[in-house]
Amino acid sequence: MRQHKLMMLLHDSTTPVHMNELIAALGVSERTVRQSIRQLGQAGERHGYCIRMIRNQGYALEVTDPERFRSYMANETAEEHRIDLNDRSARQQQVLFCLLQSQDYVPMDRLADEMGISRSTLLADLKEVEERLAVFRLNLTRRAHYGIRVEGNEENFRKAFSHYVLQSDQPVEQSREFYDFSCKLDKDRLKNHLLHVLKTKELKISDVFLNNLVTHLLILLYRISKHNHIVPGQTSLPQPEALYRDIAEELAAWIDEHLNMKLPEDEINYLALHISGKTIVEHVSEQSKLQLRRGILEILSQLDQEFLTGFSRDDDLQNALLLHMFPLLNRLYYNLQLSNPLVEDVYSQYANVFLISFRFAEFIEARYGFKMSRDEAGYVALHFATHLERMKQSRLEQLKRIVVICSSGAGSAHLIRLRLEALFPKASVVTASVNEIADIMKQPVDLILTTVPLEQEFRDMADKPVIHIKNWLDDQEIQRIRETVSLQMATVQTSYKLLDFKELFRKELFHVTEGGDYMQLLQNRCEEIVSKGYAADDFPEQVLTRESKFTTIYKNGVAGPHPMRMGAIKDCINVTVLKRPILYEGKPVQLIFLINLRPGQLFLHKEISKLLLIFMEKEESRSRILQAGTYEQFIKEIESLI
Repeated sequence: MRQHKLMMLLHDSTTPVHMNELIAALGVSERTVRQSIRQLGQAGERHGYCIRMIRNQGYALEVTDPERFRSYMANETAEEHRIDLNDRSARQQQVLFCLLQSQDYVPMDRLADEMGISRSTLLADLKEVEERLAVFRLNLTRRAHYGIRVEGNEENFRKAFSHYVLQSDQPVEQSREFYDFSCKLDKDRLKNHLLHVLKTKELKISDVFLNNLVTHLLILLYRISKHNHIVPGQTSLPQPEALYRDIAEELAAWIDEHLNMKLPEDEINYLALHISGKTIVEHVSEQSKLQLRRGILEILSQLDQEFLTGFSRDDDLQNALLLHMFPLLNRLYYNLQLSNPLVEDVYSQYANVFLISFRFAEFIEARYGFKMSRDEAGYVALHFATHLERMKQSRLEQLKRIVVICSSGAGSAHLIRLRLEALFPKASVVTASVNEIADIMKQPVDLILTTVPLEQEFRDMADKPVIHIKNWLDDQEIQRIRETVSLQMATVQTSYKLLDFKELFRKELFHVTEGGDYMQLLQNRCEEIVSKGYAADDFPEQVLTRESKFTTIYKNGVAGPHPMRMGAIKDCINVTVLKRPILYEGKPVQLIFLINLRPGQLFLHKEISKLLLIFMEKEESRSRILQAGTYEQFIKEIESLI
């Protein structure tokens, strides 16, 4: 399995893959990777490929016989999709697949034989299978001489079916019956009719929610085709609103006419509840809007106190959350929460707003009694990210007079001024030479940008931000200026000031180590931060709770753990470089940035996230950091990036 994954990494890459990237992706030592490459290379001649090592670049796959190589990869892929019998989790997933797609009792001896395991191993696995089913309030029923099967509320059965069968990333196949049913159903036609009905009712729906609703319809129709219905009185869900009931009835009539399947009344009600939790309706009573707006405003005010933000003063944010909350509360009320295919990407790009979003979820649970999933929190996080981007732009527009100190001539200065005027549309941008600095410092200025290093006496005279910029302002430099100005202005507005980004990294909080258990390592680093006076005593608990809810291990072995709430005594980042990757929840980690910031440092948290994103995306930068054996080497690499 490891060799197949290594081959896929080389095959899918258009450029040579560096050793460090292979180590991080596979979660094994360099020695193991080299051994796998050697074994693959030995088999390459008879399978139509070879693996070449390109100096200072990495390993590249070269196909010498396309036909033989295609046949080899097809066989390897088929082998890869077989269950690893040594992987308990994969075995349990396979059992759930079989049971959830079976209408009748499944004999345990037959199930064990089909999976290639002993009966005793199957019995041991069934204990944890029962625990997984219990999450959906389903039971595993045993009957002598018949076998086992899943029983429980049909509504809960469909949720488990969706989670373990349709949304699973395990390499197991759907049953032939379900596969055939799915292929015969014209899902595009069903989706188009659904969109048409929603449009006539003046309802809006996102693409993600639409696909989720179509998936629900697919499961609903499949289960009905097998005579598995929502039983009257089986569910305690209330009657849906008339609007959603009308839509469900129109869909039911269309399904009856075109698919020759008649939906019972309870199925129509259940479908209506799903629609109510996935569509956006603007025709809500003013009383309901006012009541919900008050609740949102109170929660935003609590977040403002905790994060030193201005959420409660942003009408656009309140309106966006108001529209989002109506269907969200319906989903929470009916326990029909959505999956979020974008959650990993959102978390990587906006780790700072996930701090807020998870806190928002806690306030929702305290106020309404509903617990939000991390996927739902990901959707809410986008609204807070939009707010912070607006605030960033607003801060830029507050600047009225900007001075650019440039020594490269009038033509270059004019070009710089034009580009900066586009970045700061409401500011007056003037250029000055080095010999005019003293006079400049005596005038009212909001921001000083300089292409030449200023002497310390001039920097001390300036009571406004001074930022060193390049002589040539390409798009990347313009973006850097925008982010730096936003960060400095946000920092100045708080009661303290961070003088230099690199001051977050301290020699006493830098480690190079072999490996170990990820959570134990994290706890040790948290306790170190507390013992050195950078954080309060509850810091370890805050970080470990955060990690247990949603791991902060990103792509390519980079991790950025942080507490549930900002509450540092002194800002810092504890860095651990692992010589060998370690695994946690199936993810390799080799570079750990443990973040500890005071309240109000959301923009700084975003800058840290951007630094981590560089290490995730740029193999060369990541490789240099991983090779840093001392704090001095590490901080030198950091300086080159910031």
